[in-house]
Amino acid sequence: MAFSGDTGELPQLTDFTFHKTLLDVDFEGVPITGLDADFYRRPVAGRLLSVGVYRFAGAETHRAWGWVGEEHCSWHAYRSADGFDGPFRGCPDLRVLSARGRAFGFELGSGGLCRRFLLGARRAPGVDDRGDRDRQADPEAGALESV
Repeated sequence: MAFSGDTGELPQLTDFTFHKTLLDVDFEGVPITGLDADFYRRPVAGRLLSVGVYRFAGAETHRAWGWVGEEHCSWHAYRSADGFDGPFRGCPDLRVLSARGRAFGFELGSGGLCRRFLLGARRAPGVDDRGDRDRQADPEAGALESV
């Protein structure tokens, strides 16, 4: 199967070779406990195309792909109940949620695609998901939630 990294097609992993796994992937220098990634590679027209498959608590959250050696992703897609939302150009929209200098979760995507993931069973003291103190705590740590 031919693949053009410029078309924004979701790469089929069967066309790639496993390269490595990273545990507790860091984002802008902040390690996100439980966010792991498997990386796959494939030669295309004299270059190496890399696909990162990201998982939180064992469940796939998103994929990002681009050319080895380039600073940023070419494309990304968010995992949804029906398959994938995307592909979208560039790197995934990921924001670390922190309080008192400690990460307690992350948000992935924006607008109607925004999902929130919490890192542990305990919530950060005095902090809730959206900053509005009248919301109830999430029933499960690490639960996928649309915001």
